Amino acid sequence: MARDNSPKIRQIKHLERKLGRRASYERILIVSEGSKTEPNYFEEIRSTLRLHTANVVVRPGELGTAPFQVVHYAKQLFLEGDRHRNIQRLAFEQVFAVFDRDDHKNYSNALNAAGLLDGTPRNDNRQLIRFQAIPSVPSFELWLLIHFENIQSPINRHAVLC
Repeated sequence: MARDNSPKIRQIKHLERKLGRRASYERILIVSEGSKTEPNYFEEIRSTLRLHTANVVVRPGELGTAPFQVVHYAKQLFLEGDRHRNIQRLAFEQVFAVFDRDDHKNYSNALNAAGLLDGTPRNDNRQLIRFQAIPSVPSFELWLLIHFENIQSPINRHAVLC
């Protein structure tokens, strides 16, 4: 009869698959007002940090560019998913709606709508999700400019776009 310390038993124990020690990444959905600048920026961050596309999904808002429309599309994409873009319903722990302050009339409505959604819907793991609006005041392009250029004088947001 083989002893517990026989070479075969030691080899089996050595070859057994070890349990993962690191927690898996949270799944994040980012919906932006812009169709180019914001998605490209967030995709570059995702790529630089080597985050898998299954964990971070960046989509431009498809219902319009008004802040309330961006929040509504983020909610819709989370709740219903999108089979054409391989986005499963309820598949995120965090949802972010990114939009500019600009001169939008429904800006405060969008902030309120996102605030009401925060911590209320549940994902496919039955966890409450974080739903947050990320407003860029006055615009995302200005924010990018001041992080990559040394600007020490006032600048109009329209001048940034030129």
